Amino acid sequence: MGKNKCSSWFALLPKLFHRGAIFLCLSLIFFSLIFATPPPPQRERGDRRISLDYSDILEYDAANAPGIQKLIGNVQLSHQNWIMRCDSAYFKEEENQFEAFGAIRITEGDSISITGKYLFYDGNSKIAQLRNTVELRNSTAVLYTDSLDYDRNLDVGYYFETGTIVDSLNTLTSIYGEYTPQLNEAIFKNMVELVHPDFTLNTDYLRYNTKSKIAYFRGPTTIQSDSGSVESTRGVYDTEKDVSILLDRSVVYQKRGTITGDSLLYDRKNKFAESFGSMILSDTINKAILKGEYGYYDENKEYAFTTQRASLIDYSRPDTLYMGADTLENIQIKKGKESIRLSRAYHHVRLFRKDIQAIADSARYFTLDSTLVLYQNPILWQEQSQVQGDTVKIYFIADTIDRSIAYPNAKVMREVGENKYEQVKGDSLLTFFADSTVREIRVHGNAEMIYYAQQEALKRFYALGHIKSPQIISYIEGDTLRKTHWQGAVEGKIYPIEQVTDDIALLPGLSWKSNLRPQSPNDIFRAKRDSLGAIIPYSPQNLSDLNRFSGAYAAKFAYETLEKEITLYTPDPPTEPISEEDTSVTSFLSSQLPQYIRRPAEDDLPWQSFSYEQLFKNNPLSTLWDSFSSTATESQDNSDILPSIGTPPRKQEKSE
Repeated sequence: MGKNKCSSWFALLPKLFHRGAIFLCLSLIFFSLIFATPPPPQRERGDRRISLDYSDILEYDAANAPGIQKLIGNVQLSHQNWIMRCDSAYFKEEENQFEAFGAIRITEGDSISITGKYLFYDGNSKIAQLRNTVELRNSTAVLYTDSLDYDRNLDVGYYFETGTIVDSLNTLTSIYGEYTPQLNEAIFKNMVELVHPDFTLNTDYLRYNTKSKIAYFRGPTTIQSDSGSVESTRGVYDTEKDVSILLDRSVVYQKRGTITGDSLLYDRKNKFAESFGSMILSDTINKAILKGEYGYYDENKEYAFTTQRASLIDYSRPDTLYMGADTLENIQIKKGKESIRLSRAYHHVRLFRKDIQAIADSARYFTLDSTLVLYQNPILWQEQSQVQGDTVKIYFIADTIDRSIAYPNAKVMREVGENKYEQVKGDSLLTFFADSTVREIRVHGNAEMIYYAQQEALKRFYALGHIKSPQIISYIEGDTLRKTHWQGAVEGKIYPIEQVTDDIALLPGLSWKSNLRPQSPNDIFRAKRDSLGAIIPYSPQNLSDLNRFSGAYAAKFAYETLEKEITLYTPDPPTEPISEEDTSVTSFLSSQLPQYIRRPAEDDLPWQSFSYEQLFKNNPLSTLWDSFSSTATESQDNSDILPSIGTPPRKQEKSE
């Protein structure tokens, strides 16, 4: 019996030993856990804590790297709506930070993704620092750089050691940059370059929207293309539609010349520019300069328009022409190989050239027959001669005055001595010139003449003649009346010089008006005076007032009238004065002239009242301005800037 009990105990020993070994192992594990330094405690995870989603291997070295979990292989961490993947990482869970290495990829839903080779992320400040071959992508663009700091609080990425943003149209590079992918907004500073397929923009400061493709720039800026270039210091550019607003005295360089203005609307694709404030248009091909407060230029048509103290300097010939008026325009059209140009001046015209000077209400010069026509009570001066009429038409040959015709109410005076003038008047008057000097005068219809008889040897006037005749032809040589033909019934009187009084010395309606004559190129504008005779300084209009003008509308109307001018063109200049029948026809044609060239009638439409918005309803200007207003707040108060042209009223008015 006892032996059997012993045997049973020996039989149980292996089982008891096995259970003891298990107990001993469990005890050793328990005591090692008690005395070992534990890893950081697992804190409650919330939106502010970085979460470890996955890793092939997790290593923890409490002795050498306390508080740092080493993650290796297919690592994924997440924080709020960011998912961050990498090859390996050091995760400081207590500090809510980690460093990531290898193929790093950050995604935020479908909105953005960021890749790189190194990442440091702080979940408390929500700042990510990425280095080495960094790419940030959203639906509209890709940012390339080697150093990117991303602030999740503002959703803005910053680079500071050169970066590039590429969208579907443009490539933008700078030393420093900021990009807000949620808004598609970027800011570029220092050595900024925007490369478009058709142009390159260089500046030091640029704001850009990768969705709208609209850029706002500030500071010295150049825009270079095959068709020309732009220099500006502030503006906004719709790079997709190729339209820009250029501010602060910008210059557009085109193949034919330049256009400068305080504010410019420039359509590079369609090659037209509109200027507001102190416009200067320089045409280097035709050798002419146009100036005015408002200007418009269409390079394709070679059409130019300027108004408000408008002036023209034509230096295409040795004798430069200077002209001032309220409004000026140059219209060009090609008929076959020939290029026809029509220049028109509207209201308060003053013209100076060394050989001729003139004033008129309006004028036009037509290259098809080389004629200059002066409308509405014009006066033409040539050396000692003064020609007047309701209309005066001047013909040029090789840029030298050849003849002029005045009609109706034609008058001519020649100064032959102190307060002594030879005079002729009639219904129409034809004057011939040789070497820019009057050599023959032909008067038609109700002609009257006053002349002085002179003793040539003594250079003394001894008599005055007053003659009336249906037609008079006078020949002048060496500034002296040599011969006169009176045709038809003639009547008149001869007065001894001693009996000549002021009422005898002048024909009715004639007076010598040298006080109105332009004396120099600087005299094409006369200063206004107050009631006491003091000069009123010239003050240009505010830019908001210039917005009522439309060069586009003027161009449309101009080309319609140019076609009519070509249709009415007669190649041969007259060699006889205009008859009464011809005068009535010409008068009728004059009444059909556009209101630019004649004084507007009561039933005329006010051409200046067309607003820019009416004419360009589909123009991208409003979009440009909306973008400009939202981005240009750093140093500019936009409360008084015009939404149609993007320019503030002038702070200082110019004075004459």
